[in-house]
Order: sequence, then structure tokens, then C-alpha cells
Amino acid sequence: MNPSPSRLGFSVLLLAAGLASGQPQPKAAPEDEGLRLFARGQYREAAPLLETASARSPDRPELARALGLCYLRLRNPAGARLAFARLFGVPPDSAKARLLAAKMMMGEELEEMAEPELQAALKLDPKLPEVHFLLAEIAISHGDTDGGIADLREEISLNPAFGMAYYRLGDAFTRKDMWDEAVPPLQKAIWLNPYFSSPYILLGKAYYHTDRLEFAEGMLKRALRMDPNNAGAHYLLANVYRDMGRENDSRKELDLWRKANER
Repeated sequence: MNPSPSRLGFSVLLLAAGLASGQPQPKAAPEDEGLRLFARGQYREAAPLLETASARSPDRPELARALGLCYLRLRNPAGARLAFARLFGVPPDSAKARLLAAKMMMGEELEEMAEPELQAALKLDPKLPEVHFLLAEIAISHGDTDGGIADLREEISLNPAFGMAYYRLGDAFTRKDMWDEAVPPLQKAIWLNPYFSSPYILLGKAYYHTDRLEFAEGMLKRALRMDPNNAGAHYLLANVYRDMGRENDSRKELDLWRKANER
């Protein structure tokens, strides 16, 4: 027995019947038409409809988000910033609006568009949290690890409870093989956010490279309790056990590493 059609399916059937009969169909609401055009990649056509709809329906944040993304696709950062300011309820010319726009841009992998927004945010508010963090992310992704370290240190001075800044600082030091320097920020990252496995793995790696094998084992085992299928942690722990002379444990971890890679 065939299941009864859903409300959506029934509506589609009615629409098809109307089209077949040549009857005029009701015009879609601007918000629905704007979202439909956005989903089809017709950003230039969608933008004016979404402008009207998002201003008229502030209780539907998906409209302002879609509008901002339209403007990003159209390479219109000013329009995107206005839309995201509406989305998050901040003044459009404020440093916070610049920061929010930059974060949304980076989420879309538009770093070249985000960096000027971050620099403008700093001019408006030199102490705004997270701006230096995002500038560090951009610098490190472009291979400028020293610039990233400088920005992360500045972020920590402004925002000392921001655990991700310590984690990324520790990560930056490991990229330069500065293992001793990596340990303190990674410890602080764990103390501020003990439920995030990545700092444990990176700290285990730093301890391994500084011949503190028991500390490395402890960090990696804690990481694996949170993330049992982390292949990198299993592989690193296998190396730790090998250097400790625990060949059986090393082989077990290598088996777990292979299984994790097969998932």
C-alpha cells in the first residue's frame, strides 16, 4: 500500500495540476522567491528580493544570512557587511560589524576579503577581541608563522581567557619545531577548555619531541578517551611506546591507527 502524500508532496501535485490546466498560479512571496533564487545560484536576482524580505521579516535570520552570502558571491563586501550587521543586530559601521563580516567571509574561505575588514575593525577599536586571532589565522595560512605568533600574543594580551588563542599559539610554535616554547600555551589551552582533544594531542607531540615520554603518553591517552578514533593520536602513541621499549603496546596502537584510517 502506498503511503499518503506529505503536505509538501500534495502541494507539488496541486501546483502541477494547475500548471497543466493553464490556470494562473499565485506569485511566490519575495522571501521565498529570494531564497529559491539564492539556492539556484542566481545571486544578482536574489539580492533585491532578499533586501526587501530581510528588512520586513527580522524574525527570519536566514534571509539576512542569504543576503549577505549573495553579496559575498557578488564580491560586494560593503553589502555583505550591512546584511550581516542586520543579522547579528549590530551597528553597520561599527568595529563589531567589521569583525562579524570578516568571520562570515572566512567561513566562506574569502580571506582576501576578510583581511581589510579586520584591519578596519582594529582602527575603530584596537582592543576588540578576536580580531588579532583572525589575523593570525590568515597569516599562518599564508605561511607567515612569525606574523601569526605576534598576532596571537597580542590577542592573548587583550583576551586572556580565550583558550583557542593559546592552542593556536602552541600550534604555531610546533610548526617552527619550537617544542619547549609550545608547551606553556598548550597547557593553558587545556586548562581553559579541558574537553577539546586537539591541544592534548599537540601537547603530547611536544612532550614526545622533548623526550618527556611519560607525559606524552598521558596527554595522548587523555585525547583518545575523548576521541578514540583519532588516527594521529594512535600513531604518535605508537611511537611513544616504541621509544619506551613497549613493543607490544606500540604494535597495538599501530593496529588501531590502521583501523582508524580505514573508517
